[in-house]
Formats: sequence, C-alpha cells, structure tokens
Amino acid sequence: MCKVLILEDDRIQRKALSDIIRQCSSLYRVYEAGHVAEAVSIARKMQIDLFFVDIGLNHSKGESGLRFAEEIRKMENYRLTWIVFVTIHKEYMLPAFRKVHCYDYIVKPYDKAEIQNMTGLLLSRSREKGNAARTRRKFIIIPVKNIQVKIFTDEIIFAEVFLRTSVIHTINDSFAIDYLSLKKLKSMITDKNILQSHRSYMVNISYISKIEKSNDRTSYRIYFYQTEKTALLGYNYRKNVMDQFHKLCGWEEDE
Repeated sequence: MCKVLILEDDRIQRKALSDIIRQCSSLYRVYEAGHVAEAVSIARKMQIDLFFVDIGLNHSKGESGLRFAEEIRKMENYRLTWIVFVTIHKEYMLPAFRKVHCYDYIVKPYDKAEIQNMTGLLLSRSREKGNAARTRRKFIIIPVKNIQVKIFTDEIIFAEVFLRTSVIHTINDSFAIDYLSLKKLKSMITDKNILQSHRSYMVNISYISKIEKSNDRTSYRIYFYQTEKTALLGYNYRKNVMDQFHKLCGWEEDE
C-alpha cells in the first residue's frame, strides 16, 4: 500500500486532488491535511511515499508549504522522499527546487492526466519495495466462520472485546472472532505500536488521530484515521498509551 499526503488549505481543491489520485489505483492510500501542523503529525505517524504540497498556503496564518517541505527534509526517513508542489505562481518554484529538491510541480487548475501519470511514475518504485517487504511483515492468523484469515498486524487499527467475542478492526474490514479473549489476542500480536488501552480494547497508536477526555472524566475516547469507530482509554492504561503516542509523534507530554 503506497501512502500519499496532500497538504492543501482549500478544502474543495484538496478533495479534488485526492479524488484524482485515488482513481489511479486501489493500492494508493491518500491522507489529507489542511494545515502544516496536521500534515507534520500525519507524516510522523505514517511512512508517506509521496507528498503533494500547496506552496502558497494561507500566509495570513503563518502557513507555508515551503517551510513544511523544509521541516520534512530534516527527518531522516524523508530526506529523499518525492515532493510535488502545487502552485499558481511558477516564480515560486526556483527557490523551492534549490531549498528542498522537490521532484516537480503542478500548476492550478489541475490536469487530471498529468497528476495521474506523475503519481504512477513516482510510486512505481515504492510499490516494488512494498511487495518485497510484504513477505517480512508480521501477521496473525485467526478463525472467522471456519475460515483461517491472515491479518497483517500493521493494518490493525484497534481491537475490542464484547462479551465472548473479539472484533479486530483493520484498514480494510472488521473481523469478529468468537471465544477469543483480549489476553489471548494480545499474546498473538507482537507489534510494539499495538497497546492495551482499556480492559476491553487494544489500539494501534500509529493510527490515532486524537485522544479526548470523556464526559465521565475518568476515561478518554480515542479517535483514528481511516475509521469513524472509536475506542476507550482507561485510567490504568492512560500513561503508557499517552507516553508511547507522544513519543511516536515526537512530542513531550505535558506534566
């Protein structure tokens, strides 16, 4: 699965570009950000293969696509990642090429064929690497209605237990397994990013978008990328999950 991140502050244009890229292949997963802080957060949690960055973000709010690209280039894993700038001003492009070595740029309004051809070209190498790495990915095998199902652990968003049934929510589907306890499921999964967050929940911190305090003030609700479903964060598990989540994001937790 190739991951693309779009940084564009205009919601309509962001959606249009996202739709064009999604039409290229079902193997492309597109993330959208409307401002720099959100884009940096996604880039830290997900290994992005290609960036589309609006170089002329809302300057009145201190936003800058070029500054975002410079920040990305400081990260070891993104020193050579493809960056394509989106612009209406070609004159911005020379300093962009000099400063961050972006691959190319596209001019608004978008040309669908140009974007799709460029995306396919730049991600073809990532797909080859992904296919080679797939054989080394960790997975579990679970029984679902008398069928053995293979689930890659890095595709698990979260898991929950209700009565005697465990439900594993992944980026592609949800799987219900009868008579599988959370303790047993936890012993099957060795991914360091999947942590128990509650007596009935395990979560993959790499998919967490935000954590909010619940109305009862003793627990928190966890929200994720790629699903509208939520999980709970209990008091006894809060510190470990928060610490690991902040570490993954490169933040320091407030005392």
